[in-house]
Amino acid sequence: MKLVTAVQQIEPEMVAWRKYLHANPELGFEELETARFVSQKLEEFGIEVAQGVGGPGVVGTLHGTGGPGLAIGIRAELDALPMTEAKSRPHASRHPGRMHACGHDGHMAILLGAAKTLAANPQFSGTVRFIFQPAEEGRGGARAMLNDRLFDKFPCDEIYALHNSERNFGQVVIYEAVVAAAADRFEIEINGRGGHAATPHLTVDPIPIAARLLLAIEALPGRLINVSQPAIVTVGKFQAGEAFNTIPDVAKLAGTVRCFDPTVRDKLEYHIRKITLAYAGMYGASATINYESPFAPTVNWASQAKFAGQAAESIVGKENMLWNPTPEMGSEDFSFMLQKRPGCYFLLGQNDIDHQAAVHDTNYDFNDAILTIGASIWVRLVEQRLKSK
Repeated sequence: MKLVTAVQQIEPEMVAWRKYLHANPELGFEELETARFVSQKLEEFGIEVAQGVGGPGVVGTLHGTGGPGLAIGIRAELDALPMTEAKSRPHASRHPGRMHACGHDGHMAILLGAAKTLAANPQFSGTVRFIFQPAEEGRGGARAMLNDRLFDKFPCDEIYALHNSERNFGQVVIYEAVVAAAADRFEIEINGRGGHAATPHLTVDPIPIAARLLLAIEALPGRLINVSQPAIVTVGKFQAGEAFNTIPDVAKLAGTVRCFDPTVRDKLEYHIRKITLAYAGMYGASATINYESPFAPTVNWASQAKFAGQAAESIVGKENMLWNPTPEMGSEDFSFMLQKRPGCYFLLGQNDIDHQAAVHDTNYDFNDAILTIGASIWVRLVEQRLKSK
């Protein structure tokens, strides 16, 4: 590794920031204290700060001393997940039901480290925007910032973001096109007629209807979609009944649809709706469907992917670079920012012997050893893209 020396020197501070943020998680659009902490640090570094962008969002602006040039935005996420941390660590979440189980605490610490380093060494031409986005985890934070005229108020010619990954420690993964899938969310309610379990003929039992529906909609990709176009329908929630000897009035399903192609996405939504109404009607029940599309496919711009890759390679070395593997079936609302400005979203591997848990696992913890790697990549990207004239 060829880490930026100035970043290495503040590693203890970055670790302390990360552990503080981990211990004090807040959910999407509730990140008031997190935003306050981030804003305070940016102001301490001498960076111009704007708060309340798209809710609790924060944007820091740093102008280089080399005169006019490009403006690049670098994004980190403020929010945690509605999960209870499984392990008792010194820096574990102090709030049951809230946990930084996706590494956003680390992403913030990385961006703060880069901000402090660049503020102390602003010998570049142009502007850096440090974008701290609320509510990435399915609550629409990116769109909220965009709806609040993010790029009008804080112009950016290019935008970048990183995410920690379960790949090997220090490996950087760069995609020149599609990175991650679109993710839709559906909730289905089957309304029947309850009664006694001993007289099912006098009821309209919603449970077997919902069970048949679950199997039918999860099978849709294999029969509707060409196998060369990845698509997944997963039901992750099934709720019905309260007692062993009664038939309930209602059964509920909820799940997700993942794919890369908008046409595939539309086709699956159409058939989920069609099959749901057909199955309910066939057995004398009714159904309601709530279908949302909180995440678009995440698609990088080829030129900016190369720029990010060059910066990363200068830090981790060619042997730790991986270009254009199979896209991820996870999702990311940075996708909406990439629809508005050229940019790149890349992955930074964190797995070692002590960090094996995947993101969204209650045992997960961010690997502090990659803080200096991530911050060094951001500093190098600024040095390369905003060279002083």
